[in-house]
Parts: sequence; structure tokens; C-alpha cells
Amino acid sequence: MGDQEDLQPKLRQEADAILRRLAPPEREGLLIKCWMSHDARWFVAVAREHGMRIANQLNRIAAHEVGKVEAQRIIQALGLPLMTTLEDYLLAQEIFIGFLGPDLLDYDVRKVSDYAYQTHVRRCFAHENAVRAGIAEHFECGVFARVTGWVEALGLVYEMTPSLGTCLKAQGQECLYTIALGKDISLA
Repeated sequence: MGDQEDLQPKLRQEADAILRRLAPPEREGLLIKCWMSHDARWFVAVAREHGMRIANQLNRIAAHEVGKVEAQRIIQALGLPLMTTLEDYLLAQEIFIGFLGPDLLDYDVRKVSDYAYQTHVRRCFAHENAVRAGIAEHFECGVFARVTGWVEALGLVYEMTPSLGTCLKAQGQECLYTIALGKDISLA
């Protein structure tokens, strides 16, 4: 490289000034959209190269594992206390969703017992993207695979009904999952 000036520090300074034009909510929204675009394109690329069965399997594994990592990171960054009740977990889940993209889903959460809750998803970015890509009828849910990662990261035992599989919305059903945590696991 010789005597040539390193341009990176000056470029970084100029880039930072340009990036400051975005307000924090705009920057956050753009980051979420970029990540979701990557996620969708990754899934379609794997499906084209290896088929839907493998794409769904890898997506489920990756979503679950990233859920574990992000839950731990968010909890640590925010200094959240140990989750000991269903209400504690539900608040943590809402924090995770709020951090990762609250506009990606439209849903209700209802407590069905001291240890169980039900989530009804009315609108889901993953389903919408699968429909746009023309793969909805074969698409398996990765969103709730991520949720199971969150639950496991918190060291909670759980049962989920129905079990993960083909997207419920793509089957013409309501996207409605019940998750029981801890002691009172009996969803039958």
C-alpha cells in the first residue's frame, strides 16, 4: 500500500453524518425491512436449490436457534429479571416482538390458565411473503419456531398445540397456537 492515505476514517465520518439523517425509528424500521428481505430471499434460494422440505427444515432450525440467542441478548441488554410466572414470560415475549418488528404481525394474546396462553395471529409477514412467492401451500411456520427458541432460552418447559408444521393460514385455518409453560402442562 505504500504511502497512500487510508481513506476509511474520512469515509466513515462522512457516512456517519449521512446515516444521522435517519431518525432512530426510521433506521430501526429500515434495518428490520433489510433483515426480513434477507430472510425471505435466503428461504427461497434454499427452496430452489434443495426443495421445500429442506428449506422448511433449515428455516425451522435456524428460527429456533436465533430465537434462543436473541432472547438471551435482549434479556441481558435490558437487565430483565428471571421469568417466574406466565405474565413474566408474556411481557418478555412482547418485548422481543417489540424489539424485532412489532409491525410484522397483527395478533392477540389470551391467558387460558395460570400456565398457558393462546396466540391468535391475524396477519403475518411470513405468510404474506410465502403467498407473494407462490409457495404458501408448502410453507411451514418459522415464526412459532422462533417463539419456542425464546421459551427454551428462558429455561422454560413447554408444550405447544398444534405442533409446528405447514402454515395454518396457508391451509385456510386460523393461526391459533396454545402454549403451556411449566407445571400445568396438559393441553389435551
